[in-house]
Amino acid sequence: KVAAWQDEDGDWYETGLHIFFGAYPNVQNLFGELGISDRLQWKEHSMIFAMPNKPGEFSRFDFPDILPSPLNGIWAILRNNEMLTWPEKVKFAIGLLPAMLGGQPYVEAQDGLSVEEWMKKQGIPERVTDEVFIAMSKALNFINPDELSMQCVLIALNRFLQEKHGSK
Repeated sequence: KVAAWQDEDGDWYETGLHIFFGAYPNVQNLFGELGISDRLQWKEHSMIFAMPNKPGEFSRFDFPDILPSPLNGIWAILRNNEMLTWPEKVKFAIGLLPAMLGGQPYVEAQDGLSVEEWMKKQGIPERVTDEVFIAMSKALNFINPDELSMQCVLIALNRFLQEKHGSK
């Protein structure tokens, strides 16, 4: 970790990569060249979020190994019961379909929209933005969803949703 600081809202910001995802092929190649691939400790294929309204509690999106991508991602959304309601999960999953099916051309076309604007356009409830995408936006670029291009988030999401072990 290079540095960490707290902003005026009390959110912590970190600078310095401290984890490597399975979706990073260049890092995987580097580990292979260094001969250390067998020493890596991979976490499970899961995304874990702190619950903003329940301090100290966490919510998980677990991607099952038995399903191929992106079905394992849809399953992870639908199985999450702590963070999202069923109507929110269904709207969230439906809203992500164009990103999952449209590929890189779709992702590139979203650069003009902020995360917040894209979520509204897709009909995804505002609470999903507040509960999930504030954390994702800050993790990716240290800024809020109303300022971050959706292209940035979709690039990351597509890696996690298209590659079976993308977030391990």
